Amino acid sequence: MKNAVALLLCALLGLASASEYKLRTAEDLQKVRKECADSNKVTEALIAKYKTFEYPDDEITRNYIKCIFNKFDLFEDAKGFKVDNLVAQLGQGREDKTALKADVEKCADKNEQKSTPSAWAYRGFKCFLSKNLPLVQAAIQKKN
Repeated sequence: MKNAVALLLCALLGLASASEYKLRTAEDLQKVRKECADSNKVTEALIAKYKTFEYPDDEITRNYIKCIFNKFDLFEDAKGFKVDNLVAQLGQGREDKTALKADVEKCADKNEQKSTPSAWAYRGFKCFLSKNLPLVQAAIQKKN
């Protein structure tokens, strides 16, 4: 019986710690951007476009976006977007995150199109960017 209780406690603690999202910092963002740019062979010309919030729909950009989302624990290739993690990361400093969560949920589709993971992540990113560009710009400017 003691073993069963101990196992149950361990399982519950594991679930609690798995559900806690670690907010990423400006340093984390810079490190991940560089790693993802290097691993996806992002050109200087593309990086210049990204700095002006222009993200062309090409394979390199889609993979770059997915890479960042994966490394920030915001997206899983098989399951898609982690809405609660996105809300936590983007809603830092906000008391009420209800509207933000609603916007994220509108863009975090279930991949009914059966797209590749990189196309799926890119589609959600572009959707969110189109609805919340000022929020994204403010969050990035704080981090730069």
